[in-house]
Amino acid sequence: MRLLIATFPNDLHALEVALVLRSMGHEVVQWYGSDFPTLQTGSVDFDGDGARWSAAGAELDVDGDGSEFDVVWNRRSAAPVLPAHMHPGDRPMAQRECEDFLAGLWELIAPRAYWVNPLATRVRADLKLVQLREAQQAGLAIPRTLSSNDPRRIRAFLAEAGGPVIYKAFYPAVWKDGDRLAHLLTSEVDAAALPADEVLRLTPGIFQPRLEKAHELRVTVMGPRVITARIVSQAHAATRLDWRARTVELALEPDELPPEVERGVHDLMRHLGIVFGCLDFIVTPEGRHVFLEVNPMGQFLWVEDVQPALRMLGPFCEFLLARGAATTGGACADVRHADWCPRAEAEGKALARAHVRWESDFAYTDSSTPPPVVPGRNSTPKE
Repeated sequence: MRLLIATFPNDLHALEVALVLRSMGHEVVQWYGSDFPTLQTGSVDFDGDGARWSAAGAELDVDGDGSEFDVVWNRRSAAPVLPAHMHPGDRPMAQRECEDFLAGLWELIAPRAYWVNPLATRVRADLKLVQLREAQQAGLAIPRTLSSNDPRRIRAFLAEAGGPVIYKAFYPAVWKDGDRLAHLLTSEVDAAALPADEVLRLTPGIFQPRLEKAHELRVTVMGPRVITARIVSQAHAATRLDWRARTVELALEPDELPPEVERGVHDLMRHLGIVFGCLDFIVTPEGRHVFLEVNPMGQFLWVEDVQPALRMLGPFCEFLLARGAATTGGACADVRHADWCPRAEAEGKALARAHVRWESDFAYTDSSTPPPVVPGRNSTPKE
């Protein structure tokens, strides 16, 4: 089988999967988007017979000559990275041209392959407001939600909530100051914590009542397979509001979804047009399952890292090889994250020196001017 992985240097998920699949005799091509245009070239040639595309660079030599890919894992398509020495006045135009060219090129690649996830649906599936609507229509419970930059509506929502309210951003954000990092996580807010109206309206946010939790769930969907991890988030104060604030050891346990919730999950995936995703749920003390969001290309190996009984690497490789078909066991049954992680880390260090570094577009400093977020092109790592 021939597989293509769109990724960035030092992405352990892509590295581990590629190592496993190569060890099984499959051909894996890793496409590092950040190498374009300084270490990578691309071409699309239209003639009387149609379009022929090609791309070449460090560890990359592919073209549309009929050597079709069977599977494309659209893992993390890093945005093009322009050289630092470019004139500032030229950068916006060059960035736009690079992004438009690559967006068109990717639409021509492997039209008959099994895509994880399809290009046509990945942008829509990543939109939080669309996720909530589709989850509701799929029969899943969602929190009462206001998304707005209208100070009057936001203040009224907080006043009418009758209890604590949380704020969430649409997009991850990390501010860097030397060796220190500040992460934007879910936060509890009240009227006194809100900024002045002229500041509040500058950034839309997501506001929801704070729900009581018995625990939380991380649900990873790989085609027909659903792997559910119970997150023991309420055992420590640091993780009760947002389990991503892992200043303490986070415990995971194997779990299962109720049949009606699992049916709703599959309906949601179908409505969004995706075949892979990492979903977050709250389970209330009464046992109600409340959908929060889905990350169409979320991280999943950390689950097996924390709880080895929750196997993730082997099932994901099996999912790619089966092209979404239901499987039981198979050639990847004995594949373990712990066995492949050290090799992937070592390879990642070497690759980081050979490829263009990619700074994800959610990391900022006081002096940074982040690139424009172009839907479907800039891909941001999220949990």
